[in-house]
Amino acid sequence: MFFRKKNKIINSVISLMIIFVFSANSSEARKLIIIGGGHVGLIEACLAYLRAHKNGQELQIEIFEKNQKIEETTAANIWNSHTPDEIVSVVPRGQELRQKLKISFDQPGGIRVNDVPGVNDSECARHFVDEVIRYGQDVKGNETRTGVLLRLGKAGMALWKQLYETADDELRAIFEESNFNPCCELAGKEEKKLHQGYRIDLIYGVPQAVNRAKDMMSSYQKLGYKNCQILSPDEVVARDPSLAQFCIQHAVGEPGKRQWKEDSIALWRPGGCLDTQKFLPLLVGYLKKTMGADFQLHLNKKVIGVMYGQDNAKPVMIKGLKFADGTQTENNPNSTTYVFCPGEAVGTLKNLGFQEPAYAGFAGASLCLNVPLSDEQLKEFEGFNHCMEVHKVGICLAWQARIRDGKIFLGGAGTKSFYADKEPTVREAFAKNRNLLQLVMFNDVLPWVVSIALNRDTTGQQLTEEDMDILEEKKIAKRWVGRRSVAYDGFPTLGHLYHKGEVVSNGRVTTHAGSGGGSFSLVTSLISSFALHPEEVREELKRVDLSPDFAQEVLHYADSRREATSSE
Repeated sequence: MFFRKKNKIINSVISLMIIFVFSANSSEARKLIIIGGGHVGLIEACLAYLRAHKNGQELQIEIFEKNQKIEETTAANIWNSHTPDEIVSVVPRGQELRQKLKISFDQPGGIRVNDVPGVNDSECARHFVDEVIRYGQDVKGNETRTGVLLRLGKAGMALWKQLYETADDELRAIFEESNFNPCCELAGKEEKKLHQGYRIDLIYGVPQAVNRAKDMMSSYQKLGYKNCQILSPDEVVARDPSLAQFCIQHAVGEPGKRQWKEDSIALWRPGGCLDTQKFLPLLVGYLKKTMGADFQLHLNKKVIGVMYGQDNAKPVMIKGLKFADGTQTENNPNSTTYVFCPGEAVGTLKNLGFQEPAYAGFAGASLCLNVPLSDEQLKEFEGFNHCMEVHKVGICLAWQARIRDGKIFLGGAGTKSFYADKEPTVREAFAKNRNLLQLVMFNDVLPWVVSIALNRDTTGQQLTEEDMDILEEKKIAKRWVGRRSVAYDGFPTLGHLYHKGEVVSNGRVTTHAGSGGGSFSLVTSLISSFALHPEEVREELKRVDLSPDFAQEVLHYADSRREATSSE
């Protein structure tokens, strides 16, 4: 009898312990681990925090970033142009890619570099080119994907506007300090002026420039942006007086009746911007302040390996990460989600043992000027602020200019070249050449800014490497070059991860957004989240007019296992 009672007591204690352990595990705080602390990774963290905060859920977030500073990431060195179509034209289609790879990057339409060993003949390069050409045979599929991307882009613009409008006072102040300008349709008969959803884009040095502008305008109108129009030189000056010198040089006729020369035009189109060089560090500070110890950003932590649960166990679950410094970390896989946002780190998914579509890096250069002003000049130019894209043959610069920190800030990024899996440096021919080209274009459009920087009238002058050297020596100019990782079809890779053919139940990916990584970060994060937790984000999709069926369609095209086919 004694032993029976004792066994009953023991069994009861064991049952209580099991219940306690189960309860403890079930109530354990959810954890989100993000690999990559660039623009997309930080947006993933921000959205996850805001979602958990709204729903009263406990959430811990850890980010592992390979760079030593957030300011070293790609997004912090380019000038984000918020447009619904920014991601569409990253990868040349089909045989067009092969033709462009025969032309040097410094020639119209060219993307080839010759001074970097292994760029054009590596396994990565060959596989990427082969897949692009195979995919290029699927004309109908490409048209469908492009349509999906444009719809995704429009929703992405709406999400940025929503995030700003629903932000608390502190986050909204960060947006404003970071020169956030929404890309959105004008409401009713609202006055057409800068910083309200539309902007001025310039095209020059392009034969029959008006045709280029009409094609762009038609694309935006089809997306529902009804206020697009071609602007006369006088209309440009009325909306943005800082462009007066450009209009004088590229127009004919008397003021009030001026017409563009044949190779120049201005387009009023939907577009905005965000100064990510300001935004990203401020966003980190915001998350640290609002989340406290529940937010951790680990810099100089390059992930080189992934640890899984028991071998051959299903479902496949990630339990930890290995780092280049020899350390590792483990977490409860049942309460932890891993999100991989490698951005410019070309081939990361494959290197970590996941399936990845054919990929390559496209290098891009950026240049920024921070021009000191006297007190008189600062007062004269205090209202100066614009963003745009500036187009020439084979060139498109995303562009921001304004008074920032008591100086004239002027930044431009664009012009790409094929780098496969190699990493570009500012010492190579591509960066040197493109940075000088950017300086020349700065002087073409805003010669009064460059004149202040060089302390001489540069209007109409052809600037040289010596001018660039002078600006660098004065620490007015900062040159930079980096890369964007893209898949063969130009589509982002989102949603589920696969290891040895099996889906990873607690991991997902948001990457391969190319030049659209900044403007598309909100919407790609949302779609990627839908893959693992559809009910959590269903309402967010609805608010920007995206259905679950559309999200599934995006995830189909964005599948990390995809390969090119000639037809579908």
